[in-house]
Amino acid sequence: MDELLQKISKLEALLEAAMTRIAELEAKGKQDSGNSSKPPSSDLGRKRKPPVEPSGRKRGGQPGHAGQNRELAPPEEVDEVVDQDPQTCENCGESLEKEPRLDAFLRQVTDTPWYKAFVKEFRLWLKACPKCGKTTRGQMPEGVPDGAFGPQLQARIGLLSGRYRLTRRETRSLAKDLFGVRMSLGSVQACCNTVSAAVAEPAQTIHTEVKRAPMVHVDETGFGRCGKDRMWLWVAATDDAEAFRLLPGRGREQAKDLLGDGFPGLIHRDRWKPYEVIKTAVHQLCHSHIRRDFQSMLESMGETGTQGCMLMLASDRAFHLWHQFERGEISRKQLIRRTKPIQDEIWQRLEILRDGPDTTKKARGTAKDLLRQWASLWTFIHRDGAVPSNNHAERSIRKAVLWRKVSLGADSEGGCRFVERMLTVAGTARKRGIDLLDWLTRALQAKISRLPAPAFRR
Repeated sequence: MDELLQKISKLEALLEAAMTRIAELEAKGKQDSGNSSKPPSSDLGRKRKPPVEPSGRKRGGQPGHAGQNRELAPPEEVDEVVDQDPQTCENCGESLEKEPRLDAFLRQVTDTPWYKAFVKEFRLWLKACPKCGKTTRGQMPEGVPDGAFGPQLQARIGLLSGRYRLTRRETRSLAKDLFGVRMSLGSVQACCNTVSAAVAEPAQTIHTEVKRAPMVHVDETGFGRCGKDRMWLWVAATDDAEAFRLLPGRGREQAKDLLGDGFPGLIHRDRWKPYEVIKTAVHQLCHSHIRRDFQSMLESMGETGTQGCMLMLASDRAFHLWHQFERGEISRKQLIRRTKPIQDEIWQRLEILRDGPDTTKKARGTAKDLLRQWASLWTFIHRDGAVPSNNHAERSIRKAVLWRKVSLGADSEGGCRFVERMLTVAGTARKRGIDLLDWLTRALQAKISRLPAPAFRR
């Protein structure tokens, strides 16, 4: 009898373990971009909006809508002016040749000229000395690059690859189609290497500025492999700068490389633990990420689903108050007071999830971690400049994700540095209103002349 009871006990344990495993697999199968950190592109069978019933109106602008016209270019940007006078009256045919002009209707036509690259040939002549017979060859003048391509073309090649994310082959094809320049893949890579070297110091300066900023948004994403190493692209974004680092790893050392050991400001981030190594900073967790966790709980059965539903409703109320504060409808004092009962409710429900015997393992872990970092959930309630989401960093890193999908990562140390430097100067140029092509050209000219790169300011 005892042996039979032992077997039943073992079978019950196995059944419980199997049911737990089945629940975990079912939950994993239901994961998408709405309830986890998975990107939207990984969603299978994404729900589409139902088709809208035809309204019976024609497509396009409707009668009575406010028209929109293309804004005219200012006079200083107009390259050629053509005056067109009427020759005869459209009513009676009388000549208008000698009549004075009244006013003009302006219509501008913008086009691009047929572009052909400018090729300069240097003939380095050889001459013999009439006295000693020694031959001497002419030297290249100052300010001429060592290679076959000038700074303007190199800047364009670097921009096409590093800003517009074209592959090396596409860059080569576009150089031939638009500029009439025939380049090998090796030449395209050589131009990118030159651009990378020219922007190295300014990119490092931007990185240093970000480390001293009072507030940053940080994020990281996979970026393929470089040799045997799995690479991760890290970003720290401020209002006027973006600093990227492409590093082999996703741990504490990489987090310190991005922001420094003693970053004194405010860090907006997700719940990734390596950022916690920066003890000198104030942290704000991203509520958009946390809402995905609540959504995942909501889709579960039993107690986990119930608490997930109530947590999502509480989060909705907290965001409603935040939006009221942003619009100036309530003061910060009112925001703090009205958010307090919502905080108390969320704390209690997280405790239920953490301690409840019937909640899922994932929900218990999430609840435990949120309670551990409780103060970092609500920094935005008390601190000026703090916000409850990390969308700023996610927008900054999105273009890098597109680059990764096209390029499949970087194959060398030089390629890694090109990626992080170009993303840094391109993102910062956009925020500071800098003409990146013009600045890259001047940076390459400075490199040829062995001068410092121009300041990265508007």
